[in-house]
Amino acid sequence: MNIEKENEREPSRPKLANLFCKENTVNEIPRNIPSIEKLGGAIESFLELSRRINEGKPQKYWYPLSMPTYGTEEVLQALDSLCSFQTTMGEKTLEFEKRFADHQNSGAAVMVNSGSSADLLMCHLLVDPIQPLLAPGSEVLTPVVTWPTQLWSVMMAGLKLKLVDVDPETLNIDLADLERSITPSTKALFLVHLMGNPCPMDRIQEIAQEHSLTIVEDCCEALDSTYAGVKVGNFGLMASYSFFFSHHMTTMEGGMVVCRDEELVDRLKMLRAHGWLRNVDDSKFPLDSYNVDPRYAFVDWGLNVRPTELQAGFGLCQLEKLPGFNQRRRRLARRFFSALDKNQYLSFPDVDPKADPCWFALPIMVKTDAPFTRHDITNYLESQGIETRPIVAGNIARQPVARLFPEFKTRTFQGADKVHENGFYMGLSPLFSEGMIDQLLETLQTYLNGFWQRG
Repeated sequence: MNIEKENEREPSRPKLANLFCKENTVNEIPRNIPSIEKLGGAIESFLELSRRINEGKPQKYWYPLSMPTYGTEEVLQALDSLCSFQTTMGEKTLEFEKRFADHQNSGAAVMVNSGSSADLLMCHLLVDPIQPLLAPGSEVLTPVVTWPTQLWSVMMAGLKLKLVDVDPETLNIDLADLERSITPSTKALFLVHLMGNPCPMDRIQEIAQEHSLTIVEDCCEALDSTYAGVKVGNFGLMASYSFFFSHHMTTMEGGMVVCRDEELVDRLKMLRAHGWLRNVDDSKFPLDSYNVDPRYAFVDWGLNVRPTELQAGFGLCQLEKLPGFNQRRRRLARRFFSALDKNQYLSFPDVDPKADPCWFALPIMVKTDAPFTRHDITNYLESQGIETRPIVAGNIARQPVARLFPEFKTRTFQGADKVHENGFYMGLSPLFSEGMIDQLLETLQTYLNGFWQRG
């Protein structure tokens, strides 16, 4: 059979693998083609059936931490990659990186396989032997309340970790303790905008400038949060984001680094893939004096934290939905926090007047004079079908892992201890309804009423 002529006879039956080429956008899935319409309908039916089956099962939580935000479009994207046998990092990854950088106004973006890998990649770039930005062993300040892999990334890159206390009123780094912690050895500040609440970047940038500190941002919980109208992630040298299942948008597992410096972006790409001279400007690395295959030239150290095309395809769809997701996150969070304003026993984080958080979750602090503990109220909420979590790892210096490292034993952290003892959070998803938020508030009110009546 002449394959070329056979293809000419059936132009109206494109393969699924050809649906997402450059001439098609994510929002232009040609669902009017019968075979694709049938496939899309089958996927929608299957997803709906799965939802009904799950709804019929006993559920531990009616108010979970998160809900799945993907649908038919994401599944079609994944099938496209699988059916085209283009599953490893390729054109979709490049397109997703470009669109994400445009969305964040961040110059360029480098996709990786998780937010934790994004932190790890940034820290290894800081001490990249090609042209290190920091000397090995340089001191890096991080808040003591954060996700642990931010700290491990600093340590694994051979940098000296120094923990800074947090302000329990904001959950973010304590500015007074930050200034006290700076020494001549301090060279960088690795910030985190915890729970989506932006740090006070005006003052932090002043401090960094006064002491010649490099700022790196962890925005894994703060996608689309802004400070003074600028999206977080644009205040430092580079920034990380997470696309884990429960985050603002998802690729199931996945992450991103953004950076404005083109040379650093090329080095991030090499570090992402073994130190390989691939997908970058290779004119800066002449190979004439080396007897190596130029297709397999390794010019730097590196990791392997590459994403897949399936993840990038998910990301392309989710990025289109992100504005709507985050508009709803903000609306639901306002509904919740406004009802708790001036509560006698519970508080929520203070927000800088210049900040506009896009909340990752609904963080709560039990006030120190409350007649109940965090354990009391979270046990009650769990018994009522409301899922809860501590504020990330709490005070990391009180975790069992602290016994392994002297960096965690140098001092006490009073602010972090308050967060550790009194802080917890509940979920926030764009798929939650106003009724769910109201029922959550009613459940909290029922618990609190018992104490007011006793008083």
